[in-house]
Amino acid sequence: MSMMKKVIGIIASFVLTGAVVAQDATRPIVIELFTSQGCSSCPPADTALKALRDKPDMLTLSWPVDYWDRLGWEDTFAHPHNAMRQAAYNKRFGRGGVFTPQMVFDGRFQSVGSDQRAIKSAVEDARKADRLTVKPSLTIDGTSIRLDLPATDVPGDVAIVTAWYLGDATVEIGDGENNGRTLHYTNVVRLSDMMPDWDGSATSVTLDASTGLEAGADNLAVLLHQNYYHGPIVGAATVALDTNTSR
Repeated sequence: MSMMKKVIGIIASFVLTGAVVAQDATRPIVIELFTSQGCSSCPPADTALKALRDKPDMLTLSWPVDYWDRLGWEDTFAHPHNAMRQAAYNKRFGRGGVFTPQMVFDGRFQSVGSDQRAIKSAVEDARKADRLTVKPSLTIDGTSIRLDLPATDVPGDVAIVTAWYLGDATVEIGDGENNGRTLHYTNVVRLSDMMPDWDGSATSVTLDASTGLEAGADNLAVLLHQNYYHGPIVGAATVALDTNTSR
């Protein structure tokens, strides 16, 4: 939380001249994959996530976990917080423990990340779900990013998660179950954090893109969760960072 306090600017309403705005008319379905470079069952799920990324009504994120590092290969992107996020989801889903590959859809549904039939079914369930929809927008100008949250009647508070992610990455695996393979990953979360909860009032917050650039990211996603950071997702937005900007 302390890191986000450094990057949250003064709440204000202003227009950035020449800025780039990212906002969809319809909120995308958020698909999160919990994966590991040390998991031999994960590459098909990583490929499935890449295919889903290209669909206009979806926002995909890959959260590498570290609990398979003991198999001989230390995941180069993993973070303990990612496994904690997965465990929190599964506790709410009533599942014991964690596994890879696992996909979570809008924070509401889950499936094995390599099961194409289950993925299709979960996507349809997410589309049909009766849900509150918040439409945030992200505006970027150099290293300044403004998050606008429109006045919305929300039940309780909404938790805000920032996910700075790398669009594409290729990794040569040198040990473990995938030893000798060269694997491709998409929308890999390199840094995430929580912002102060939102009460539904019209709000503008300024973030510093340098936070993501220094973590090796080239995009930012903001996820809005009902009640708590692993609750159902009620809004999301994403924007590409200007990687030519000095870090």
